[in-house]
Amino acid sequence: MRLFPKLFAIACMASAAVLPGLAHAADAPAAIQAVLANLERQTAAKPSYEALTEDGNGQVIITNLTLSKPEQGEDPALTLKVGQAAFSGISEEGPAHFLIGKTVFTNSSISIKGTGADLTVTMPAMDVEDWHVRATGPTPTTEEELLASTTYAKQMTAGPFTVTSGSHAVSIDSLQTNWAGDPDTGSGTYTMKVNNIALPEALVSQLDQGGMLKQLGYTKLNLDLTTEGDLTRNGDKLGYAFNLGLTGRNIATLRLGAALDDVPLAAYVDVLQAQTEGKELNLDALMPQLQNAVLKGANLRFEDASIFKKVLPLIAAMQGMDEQTLIASIPPTVQLQLIQFQNEAFTKQAVDAITAFLNDPKSITFALKPPAPLTFAAITMLDPAKPGDAVTKLGLSITSND
Repeated sequence: MRLFPKLFAIACMASAAVLPGLAHAADAPAAIQAVLANLERQTAAKPSYEALTEDGNGQVIITNLTLSKPEQGEDPALTLKVGQAAFSGISEEGPAHFLIGKTVFTNSSISIKGTGADLTVTMPAMDVEDWHVRATGPTPTTEEELLASTTYAKQMTAGPFTVTSGSHAVSIDSLQTNWAGDPDTGSGTYTMKVNNIALPEALVSQLDQGGMLKQLGYTKLNLDLTTEGDLTRNGDKLGYAFNLGLTGRNIATLRLGAALDDVPLAAYVDVLQAQTEGKELNLDALMPQLQNAVLKGANLRFEDASIFKKVLPLIAAMQGMDEQTLIASIPPTVQLQLIQFQNEAFTKQAVDAITAFLNDPKSITFALKPPAPLTFAAITMLDPAKPGDAVTKLGLSITSND
């Protein structure tokens, strides 16, 4: 749901970090100050810039922004330079609520350096349309914190990018996000697509130390990343569903999804805060807030394009057997392992699904779909001595080629 999602932080950082530069520029219009104050709270960074001008028709232009942040502990140093940021179509939608019709960033670059980090991102252009931003006072409420720490824009397009680390350069064709919803509550739907993350052969070789990918014929990788999210509000409770997909072109797609309900607004804000500050989420501190949150479902899905058919004979050779012998040996092994779940129906379903996938590898899906509302508190109370009951209450299933 966020304009610059952490799921693609490296590529997006060049865009997101642009804005904190003018957070306290007294000569900036109130809407621009709101955007920048919001992002300054997230980054704790202050900027310098060459000029801020207004053209008399409502357009604000920032020239040569520079944002520097020194290395602090495990956080690397960051230096950002932006040739120009232009804001137009600015209006006030309500108290502390602004709409920026068009925002254009040009000639952006960012370097991240520190212990174990040496990264440079360059991006010629990014456009943002119908961008809702909010200002807050010194002591914002939880709801104000949510609305002010999350920006909503009808569409954002960026790219191409180049991400360089050491001697390796990764190109990214484009990034696009779309959002439709209610900026007064935060409810809405969000989509993102990162198109063609191209990993060159030298980088793939470095990552694939064992040479497995090369043996399978994948000397270069071209990846696409997609996300879909849906956020609903009911008072101080949220419902959230997401689907994440990572596709290796002509290789396979891995999809992950989940849906939750009755999530406390305060807990969601805590998650956002940890993400924007780059901190690890303290699950022990968060769990007491989530005891009454409801798991509606979750799934993990693998869709084969070519890799599974290639990897089977390789694994078989490593085991000293032929491919058909390997395929025949897997279902009985799975059945033996699943006996401990004490659920015959689930065991049969799983073995049948895996057998079908091995013989015709198209897709396999692991899913949770509780037949009745299941809170996190109820999940923690499931009896480990009765795994069959847990399988039924969680609605665990394995299906293939659907």
